[in-house]
Amino acid sequence: MLEQRQDDLRFLNRYYESGLSNILVVYGHKNIEQDAFLMKFMENRKSFFYSARSASAKEQLTLWSGELKRDGIPVGEVSTYYDLLASCADSVGRAPVIFVIGNFENILKTDQTFMSQLTEYLEKNGKYRQVLVLLVSNDVNWVENSMVASLGNLAANIAGFRKIKPLPFSALRSFYPKMSYKDAVLTYSVLGGQTGLWRYFDDSLSFKENVCKNILDRNSYLYGEALRLTSQNLRETAVYHTILSVMARGINKLNDIYHETGFSRAKISVYLKTLIHHDFAYKAYSFGNVGRENVVKGVYKIADPLLDFYFRFIFPNESSLMRMPAERFYDIFISAGMQNYATEHFKSVCREYILRCEERGLFPFAIEEDGEWLGKEGNLDIIVQSDTGDTALGICCWQKQATHEDLISIESCAKKARLEGDYYYLFSTVGFDAWLQDAAMRPDSKIRLIGIDELTNG
Repeated sequence: MLEQRQDDLRFLNRYYESGLSNILVVYGHKNIEQDAFLMKFMENRKSFFYSARSASAKEQLTLWSGELKRDGIPVGEVSTYYDLLASCADSVGRAPVIFVIGNFENILKTDQTFMSQLTEYLEKNGKYRQVLVLLVSNDVNWVENSMVASLGNLAANIAGFRKIKPLPFSALRSFYPKMSYKDAVLTYSVLGGQTGLWRYFDDSLSFKENVCKNILDRNSYLYGEALRLTSQNLRETAVYHTILSVMARGINKLNDIYHETGFSRAKISVYLKTLIHHDFAYKAYSFGNVGRENVVKGVYKIADPLLDFYFRFIFPNESSLMRMPAERFYDIFISAGMQNYATEHFKSVCREYILRCEERGLFPFAIEEDGEWLGKEGNLDIIVQSDTGDTALGICCWQKQATHEDLISIESCAKKARLEGDYYYLFSTVGFDAWLQDAAMRPDSKIRLIGIDELTNG
């Protein structure tokens, strides 16, 4: 998967190749693996890696210096981070040196002097040798919403931030070469681009077999991962689980959540904000600034695919899962709703297809903006636009034939959104009706039909 992290590697390499000393923050969701590309960045370079534990400041230094001694680094008896950094750097001569500190929040939360010592070391020594420090974290909420405030003026010494994002659907397809296209879409709708979860599925099994073996089996790792995510990051999980449960049922406007849960609107707003800060939820916005009177506003959705799947199918039916085999549970509680569930996630797969076409020069124009439109009467699944106003509109039909009526729906929604479609992209995994096929064949047609063959090979 390193080939999918080339942009992240280029970001780090630019700082290394500058020859300047800097502090960078690298962070991302717990289940998005960072180790592989960080180790690639450190490869053949003088570097030190430390995974910080949740421990006191004194114990942290003891642990770090103990690991260095076992690696043959003459650190002596260190009492400060400054001395530890100096001992490491001195052991490699005048060469540039990289420090990668994983879970660095475990240090900052217990030792307010760490950042000042790190800054002091770079100020005194960074002029004579390059010292690049990567502070790595899986706590998205803390990095984005608390870290700068906790550091105060010292935050100004951080030269750059890099959020490691989920990998695209194309990466998952490469990871599972034997998996069918449709099973890959279903898998992506559950695991998303969170690479740390991919190892638990087996592409020699069907989607149903993978879910039964690796999610519904109480001895499997993924069975409890959704609740680990919430319990490790959130207080008052009863409130959060209630909100996530009703959102998974499609109740996703603040006022509707209020009526369903009985919680106050103010309380729901605060808890939704926290879910968003953890990348567990997001607020959906419609493309553009016109046609707002026809838009559904204030729509919240679950962002984490594993949480979405868990709260949609398992959380409301857990008692039944305790009393029956996984295969029977899947047939009764998951099978019928799985295709409808995957429809929402299929939209992101189709959007990625369009963006990949543009990267390859196979799209009619250069894309400047993209998004969706959530109407009171119908949606536009995909909107992409150039900087000069060229516009393509799309609809995504998962396990459903695309028809002339779908095109009429696109045109109707476009009118309400006050958008002029130069091209219409219709995606379907099961084909298109005769009217669409005939219309797409006309020389001046605006219609582009993207079927299972194009999607599979795209």
